[in-house]
Amino acid sequence: MQPINRDYSETPRRKLFLLGSGQGPAVEVFEAAAQQRSTSIDPQHLVEMAAGRRRSLTLCTPMQMVPEIVRSLAHSNVAVYQVQLLEE
Repeated sequence: MQPINRDYSETPRRKLFLLGSGQGPAVEVFEAAAQQRSTSIDPQHLVEMAAGRRRSLTLCTPMQMVPEIVRSLAHSNVAVYQVQLLEE
């Protein structure tokens, strides 16, 4: 088990989100997240998610954005199965 990450910097780091579904509401949450500073998402991944061909997504964002994204997904009734920090 990895220790809890205590990175409170604005440094974007790659994360993998694995979701229960990947359509409408999830796309809206990630599109909103992509508008935040220091956050980037491959637009093609959002297109694939909107079409129902993708249930996982990688993005670069500061660590403190992760809880906000997870809360937004939960509020939109999207199951979050896993969030993983990807090694750089």
